[in-house]
Amino acid sequence: MPNFVSGGKTIHIQQLEPSGPGPFPAIVLLHGAGGNVSLWFDPIAPYLSRLGIALYAIHYFERTGTTHADDTILRDGHHVPLWLETISDALAYISARPKIDSRRIALLGISLGAFLSLAFASTAKNIRAIVEISGGLVPPYAAKATSSFPPTLILHGEADTVVPVAQAHALNTFLNQLGTPHQLQLFPAEGHWFSPGARLRIFASIAQFLGRYL
Repeated sequence: MPNFVSGGKTIHIQQLEPSGPGPFPAIVLLHGAGGNVSLWFDPIAPYLSRLGIALYAIHYFERTGTTHADDTILRDGHHVPLWLETISDALAYISARPKIDSRRIALLGISLGAFLSLAFASTAKNIRAIVEISGGLVPPYAAKATSSFPPTLILHGEADTVVPVAQAHALNTFLNQLGTPHQLQLFPAEGHWFSPGARLRIFASIAQFLGRYL
């Protein structure tokens, strides 16, 4: 598995690049608090490859030796900044890939990864679009966001008991205030872990959104 270095730590990265010379747009996948990279990478990678989009999944927990992120870790003021720094280092690695168009890189975050994607984009200038699933934008990062915030697709289950759907509504309102292009799609009766049918609809929504903004 390929790797890069962040803060002196080796960070592994799963990647699938389309065949051909490129340059291709890329999606950077950020996993959730359970640390399961393959949960979303495996089903979505072939789907994106057929669309001519590269996919990279960062094992960002390796920066802090984390296996599972609980509420204490998320609020300690130590782990999240290091993970955001690791995302920045990952983008430098991905941007330098010979097949990749560095001007067309999007973030796809799941739960914790969605929170990190949105936090990172509040100050980053090199993100073309964001797909956030079951996340939100929280202080202090929301205060840093400007009207240049990238176009964002918000996907959330209405029955989510882990990250309440109120986070999606709050993000939708916030992006309206910023004037940021965005879409909100809610899934009735779906919780934090989506059913197979809902995932298919999610994949279709991602393809449509990225076809417009990536």
